[in-house]
Amino acid sequence: MKARYAILAIYFFAALVAIAVTPEYEAAGVQAFENPGDISNSILYFVAILAFTAFILVVSRYKAVLQLVMYGLILISVYYVIYPFAGLLSAIPAVIIVLFLVKKPNWIVIDVSAFLLSVGIISIFGISLEPLPAIVLLLILAIYDAISVYRTKHMISLAESVTRLRLPLLFVIPLTRDFSFEAIGSKEGEEKKAIYIGVGDIVVPNILVVSAQHFTSSPAIGFIKLSALMSLSGGLIGLAILLRMVGKPQAGLPFLNIPTIAGYLLSQLL
Repeated sequence: MKARYAILAIYFFAALVAIAVTPEYEAAGVQAFENPGDISNSILYFVAILAFTAFILVVSRYKAVLQLVMYGLILISVYYVIYPFAGLLSAIPAVIIVLFLVKKPNWIVIDVSAFLLSVGIISIFGISLEPLPAIVLLLILAIYDAISVYRTKHMISLAESVTRLRLPLLFVIPLTRDFSFEAIGSKEGEEKKAIYIGVGDIVVPNILVVSAQHFTSSPAIGFIKLSALMSLSGGLIGLAILLRMVGKPQAGLPFLNIPTIAGYLLSQLL
């Protein structure tokens, strides 16, 4: 039960922190697309995800090569996530984080790194996609996630590879005190001592939350606009339903994206 609350908290605070730091990314000009209203941006994002997924599946049999490439990508990602706040000095924390991942990849290091990456990616793509392109992206990825988990099942293989590599592409919430993330892949049954949720499940629906906050003229409740709040609330409801289905691999994005979109559309009718 506590693990489920922890995942809900991660989802909630990732969105709030992303909203809070969005002005810094906007001021620094860190955007993924020049024209946020262009729906073709959503297609480009999806194609990039397909290419990345295919790459991991192909090289997953070569663990050393995959780890080297992933560490490089994480280094670059962390650098750009921190860049609006530290400029070129962002290289220092980026290197430190990667060194921790290489030398001491426990679940705390994984989760902290994953949270940092999630917040940055949410903010960058939230200000890079207006609500309509964001909704198109969420619908495409929800369909793709369902197919890749329930039909082709290649996303399950991808998740297993990422888990064994101990990279911040997922969040790890231990269910037992004796859980050891280092033992994943080498100790029978260790995977069952924790709940996992992919960074994509935190990032993708919250892109619409930040987009709603950034692009709509919805009235604000405190520091958050109604459109963003209702989108976030829809995602939290979907996540709560998803977490009640823990036990076998589930496609998270259909449960998360559809309620998030519904919350946004409802806010536009009020």
